[in-house]
Amino acid sequence: MKLIVVTPAGREKYLRLLSHHVLKSPEVHEWHLWDNCRNEADRAYLQRLAASDPRCKIKTLPNADGSIDVIGRFFRFCDDADALYLRLDDDVVFLEEGFLPKFKARALAEKGAALWYAPLIINNAVCNSLIKNLSRVLIEGPLTCQAMCPYSWAHASFPEVLHPVFIEAVRSNRLGDFRVPDREVRLGRFSINAIGFFGSDILDIGELFYPPGNDEEEWLSVTLPAKLDRPGKVFGDLVAAHFSFFTQEKHLLRTSILDDYYALAGLPAPLYEKPVFRTRLKDRLRPWRKPRNRGPDYRISLPVGDAG
Repeated sequence: MKLIVVTPAGREKYLRLLSHHVLKSPEVHEWHLWDNCRNEADRAYLQRLAASDPRCKIKTLPNADGSIDVIGRFFRFCDDADALYLRLDDDVVFLEEGFLPKFKARALAEKGAALWYAPLIINNAVCNSLIKNLSRVLIEGPLTCQAMCPYSWAHASFPEVLHPVFIEAVRSNRLGDFRVPDREVRLGRFSINAIGFFGSDILDIGELFYPPGNDEEEWLSVTLPAKLDRPGKVFGDLVAAHFSFFTQEKHLLRTSILDDYYALAGLPAPLYEKPVFRTRLKDRLRPWRKPRNRGPDYRISLPVGDAG
């Protein structure tokens, strides 16, 4: 069984880090880079990345301009019956050691039990809820088990606190504190930051598999599983980290979090433009007031004592 990683790409500042995690694994048969770049500088980097390793294959579609509307059409390239396809967003910034062979082994062992398989994803609202309620990590603050949680998805305040705690857990060999039991996902949207499908399932399902509109996430994580009565499944003992949603990106890029993930991988941080923080006049005149739309406050910590 081939493991083929597919990525809607690409933003150079994230892809440099993801390529480290993907291409260092001999388990990866191919990496399909779906060219959905927003500018020519990123597209030029994509070409250089593809030239660096023969396993990299660029897939192109007309009118792909970086919008999310086109992503669902790229799934037409997932047509190998002997492949496990693992879709990773380009801003997946961490895969635990041995992640790719472990994911493949777990998916093969569960083949037929679910339509799709995902790891436990740091900064994924459904997984955030699993971590709060089922792991050893201590989280104080509001969360809901909704893909577009009005607290942890809609604002940067949660991942701004979560990412540093997670990075510290990796550095101190305490990933066990984050792990949770496996859980099925039914009738609820799941952000597909990292999600695997078998090519044979795609071919067996046929035309029904492919998203009919512009929202491939709703179709693949909710509608299609409901139609087929086949759930998705989260492997709670395999951990990946997703940097940000569009609701969070500008704020998180103002922090050192992305640089810290590069350091965790032993890589120099790339040069990239950090968004400028603009404070409204009202907030400058009344600095004691919490800025509008900042989101709730959170306290997150590892439990006292050894890792579980």
